[in-house]
Amino acid sequence: MAKRDECDVCVIGTGAGGGVMIQELTAAGFHVVALQRGPFLTAANFDDDELRTVIRDEVFSPDQLETYRFDETSRTETGKFNMTANCVGGTMTHWAAWSWRFRPDDFKVLSTEGPLAGASLADWPIMYDEIEPFYERAEWDFGVSGDAAANPFGAPRKKGYPNPAHPPRTSSARFAQAAKKLGYHPFPTPMAINSRSYDGRPECAYGGACQQYGCQIHAKGTTLAVSIPRALATKRLDLRPDTMAREITVGKDGRARSVRYLDSKRGEHEVFARHVMVAGNAIGTPHLLLMSRSGSFPHGLANGSGLVGRNLTFHHAAAVNFTIDEPALSFAALETHVAVDDLHASDAKRGFIRGGVVADFNMLVKQPLAYAFLGFPGYPAKRTWGSDLKDYLRKFPHAVGTVAILEDLPMEANRVDLDPTVKDGYGVPVPRITHRQHANDLAMNRWYTQRLRDIADAAGAIDKWVPDAFAISERVAMKGSAHFHSTCRMGDDPQKSVVDKWCRSHEVPNLWIVDGSVFPTSAGYNPTLTILANAYRVADHFVGEAKRSSA
Repeated sequence: MAKRDECDVCVIGTGAGGGVMIQELTAAGFHVVALQRGPFLTAANFDDDELRTVIRDEVFSPDQLETYRFDETSRTETGKFNMTANCVGGTMTHWAAWSWRFRPDDFKVLSTEGPLAGASLADWPIMYDEIEPFYERAEWDFGVSGDAAANPFGAPRKKGYPNPAHPPRTSSARFAQAAKKLGYHPFPTPMAINSRSYDGRPECAYGGACQQYGCQIHAKGTTLAVSIPRALATKRLDLRPDTMAREITVGKDGRARSVRYLDSKRGEHEVFARHVMVAGNAIGTPHLLLMSRSGSFPHGLANGSGLVGRNLTFHHAAAVNFTIDEPALSFAALETHVAVDDLHASDAKRGFIRGGVVADFNMLVKQPLAYAFLGFPGYPAKRTWGSDLKDYLRKFPHAVGTVAILEDLPMEANRVDLDPTVKDGYGVPVPRITHRQHANDLAMNRWYTQRLRDIADAAGAIDKWVPDAFAISERVAMKGSAHFHSTCRMGDDPQKSVVDKWCRSHEVPNLWIVDGSVFPTSAGYNPTLTILANAYRVADHFVGEAKRSSA
């Protein structure tokens, strides 16, 4: 071993959950070692080169490898299926910055809806009121812009956003006008992107390179821009980029003892810690726990319930693109400017439960190469040459995107485990994703697709189409996503969950998980603000317990 040392807390991952924990623990006086797969990129490393950053993915996760199968009898595919960023700041570094609070009903899906055949619904062990103060903290630390009074269907709050809403663009204005025609209540999408200078970071320059790009001026609220600098300033953070955690070891006392990791040259190291906090996202965290096998945990660390890696949820999304009779300017500014939440509430009369939020959406219409070739990771382009491609490209200046972010119901069969044959460049088994859609997802997706078609028609669409990457069916499921959750769910019952309400392992008392994997259900909103808020909540509890035990 080239390095053997000790710390108070070892945090694995520096994204939304890990970054907040690092910030809060170093501020409270703890010595933290942070491990992050990938380099320490800075604003100088970011640009708007679409070919380098998006199409070739040479910046954020060029070495990412996963396998996917629809179910246990299906053929396995090898590739990259999830939008992650392997660098300091994690996937939040290239997030689009949608900043939603979950609604109160999102925390009690099972008790609200009742059981549903084929789905493993569950209530969260916390309620909205318990996390509300930490939503506020996250919004103000990361500089969310919006109009807190504009969404009549939003979660209750005690304080508004720190920054005003961003101005609309042509495409979002057309979307809002169409929504109003249909009786909806459009409002500015809350975004963790500065609409004015805030907390030492500048206002947005509206260059359009947000989702899948690092912000060149740190106007976008990320842990790279906010949490990591604060932690480094305390001199209590030992940040180790270009490291891959491969095993968490356990001592004879049943407590996590150390983290073994590889550096960029495949050299082996080990850091010993009083506490280990895992924030590797809902793919990486179960992958690490399942690799951490021992005599005490032959099926993976903290996996006595057998649920590590189970209940994987993505957000499936309904999407409709359309063209209008004027330049849409979809490439300008943010990924979304306007949303409607009128359709979010669960209504069994529609033929399904749960729902989602609807918004204008420029992900697939903001840049010509992505528009033409890239549907989504894992989805091959269908237009590659000739007249069909040319005709499609001519639509680009007038194209408007719309989307519904929809709740994917958990099923135990949907999971992350270790691929038995495929290994990555570190010689480690890659995560294998098994995921298909519940019938409820399919019914929901069809219903929302029609609502988006209605909005397109109300906006005066010349033509409209469903992007290839968003077509799901009984045999075609989401292979991956920018949103993934639920593989180490939290709960009060150790037989039905991996961690307790404080995100501490039921079985390993000094092992904590602070990412989206702890979500029992996914809700119909982008998850990052909830990951941030939950990390603040857990950090507050952790620091309070530490102070009480040392008093």
